Amino acid sequence: MDRRTILAITICFLIFAAWNEFYIKPHMPQPQQQQSSSAGTVAQNTGASTSPVSPISMEPVKAAVAKGPSTPESAAPMSKTLQLSNGSVEVTNGEKMFTSWNLKSYRKGILETDHAIDAKMVTHQDAVGSVAFDSPEYSYLNAVRGKMTETPDGVTWTYEDQKIKLTRTVKASDKLPYLQLLISAEFKDKKPTYAFVSMQAGAKAEDLDLPDRQLNYWNNKAIHRVTLDKNVELTEVPAPVTWVAATNRYFVMSMLPEPPTDTSAKAVLQPMGEKTGQISLVYPITTNSIQIPVKVFFGPKEINLLQSIHPTLEQTVDFGWFTLFAYPLIKIMKWFYDLCHNYGVAIILLTLLVKILTFPLTYKSMKSMKQVSKLQPQLQKLRDKYKDDKEALNRETLNFMRSHGYNPMAGCLPILIQMPVFFALYRVLYSSIELYHAPFYFWIKDLSEKDPYYITPVLLTAIMYIQQKMTPATTTDPAQAKMLQFMPVIFGVFMLTLPSGLTIYMLVNALAGIVQQIFLNKKLDMGGVGTPAVEARAR
Repeated sequence: MDRRTILAITICFLIFAAWNEFYIKPHMPQPQQQQSSSAGTVAQNTGASTSPVSPISMEPVKAAVAKGPSTPESAAPMSKTLQLSNGSVEVTNGEKMFTSWNLKSYRKGILETDHAIDAKMVTHQDAVGSVAFDSPEYSYLNAVRGKMTETPDGVTWTYEDQKIKLTRTVKASDKLPYLQLLISAEFKDKKPTYAFVSMQAGAKAEDLDLPDRQLNYWNNKAIHRVTLDKNVELTEVPAPVTWVAATNRYFVMSMLPEPPTDTSAKAVLQPMGEKTGQISLVYPITTNSIQIPVKVFFGPKEINLLQSIHPTLEQTVDFGWFTLFAYPLIKIMKWFYDLCHNYGVAIILLTLLVKILTFPLTYKSMKSMKQVSKLQPQLQKLRDKYKDDKEALNRETLNFMRSHGYNPMAGCLPILIQMPVFFALYRVLYSSIELYHAPFYFWIKDLSEKDPYYITPVLLTAIMYIQQKMTPATTTDPAQAKMLQFMPVIFGVFMLTLPSGLTIYMLVNALAGIVQQIFLNKKLDMGGVGTPAVEARAR
């Protein structure tokens, strides 16, 4: 990677981060915030009213607000483990639906004795899934135990008293990676206005996955992400909501409304404490009974698997702005993996392929650099002549370059065209579940974790420094030359804590860049060193 490319990538990265933080996030379409009025309605932040929703429904359901007609504590705790194609789920007769959900192909560590990945790793909650209603008369339901009976393909949970008959039917198959949930309610007394099917997720202060721990939902043909590194704001999302989810970098827990109630489902996000939120599917209740079918999925963010659950669920894999380039890159990486059965080798082959495909652009950039290098003595004379007149210097420099047939964009444009590919490759290697606990060789046992001995970042720094010395200088400014000398160190420090798969990509890219540089130096007869005067000043 030559000096200008290093500088361009660094500047682009800083611009990308600043643009995303200070412009994109504030201007992203936000769900309208809800506030409770004295009349018990919820108003949007624009001032327009929405359907009446009781303020009680928008608050966390409190235990022991009211007791039901029966004594729910008398029922003995029960549980049943159901098998799915990708793991197992423990269903209980308590108020929470699922107390455990394990994935059999993924573990928390790289050892066979390490525990399987479970839903708690994503949600930081001991149990997942609950049903509630907006009427305070039914708030006691969050503390009841029902009667659980086994069925040929799952379990049925039932609770009944003088006010309500509530049923949860769970169906599972060892050939499918998700559950089919049917919630039925018959109201014998006053019916509530809304039913809520909810799950909670939280983050911890020392959480390494904090930037990727989110509540997601699909609405209005777009994914909406709410990060848990900040407190969740009370938000109502209009119908139809296609799905809601809790995610971290590699795994997702999702609930998807099923026909015939899928088009009427709204959503509500609400705070449940510091860095903890609840996301709910909200269903209007128009008669004295309601049936709510929901598909519930927990699994890895593997694109083909997510597409099989719902075509839009793949959007929970966060490739940022570069999704258009990321999808072909991840498909090619998986194709290489099928050939060599090692994702480390697949990353190397993918890096070399990208390097080859972008070679014509690199060649144009290097030709432009050679042209600039030859003009540096004359340009320095102009800088010395007009050092006290910036306007005259810019005018004369532009006229000088035009007279010699040089277009400044000729050198920058090829680099800028490559940027989306490089950033997309970065996002692919950062976010891909395929690299989770995937081994390489020697000391690298997990491509999703940092290099345990920091060998690859140190090698990267040394190789980038060598490559920099081989690249012809394009500036006579000693300050710029001095800054460029620190770029390899900056990149090395930046890569210390990033996944080793990313570092391998950068290392191979730099090595390929040296080979490419040697070839281009000979072909363009550039000699392989910078302008002596500039290097002397930079020292």
